[in-house]
Amino acid sequence: MAFEFSASKGFCSAADTTRAKAHLAAVGLPTHVREVPGGVPGVDALMDLIAQDKKVKRGRLTFILVRGIGQAFIENNVDPAEVRAFMTDAVSDK
Repeated sequence: MAFEFSASKGFCSAADTTRAKAHLAAVGLPTHVREVPGGVPGVDALMDLIAQDKKVKRGRLTFILVRGIGQAFIENNVDPAEVRAFMTDAVSDK
């Protein structure tokens, strides 16, 4: 999802996202939130969990995003509204 969120913000290409997802699938890892065991908890529950992440500082979200394969970076002060919109899309059955 980090690749997909990064691509949605224009940080990396859709091709990099596709390549990363193909690799994860090839090694047996989930590539969509609905593939994670236990079911999808819903956007509100996911946002609550994200807010508890150890990288959150003073209520501000910090994510590890990518500019491409092998090009991760720290993005401070990620907009929760952007994350909520992205997660709403991600949990929908697309």
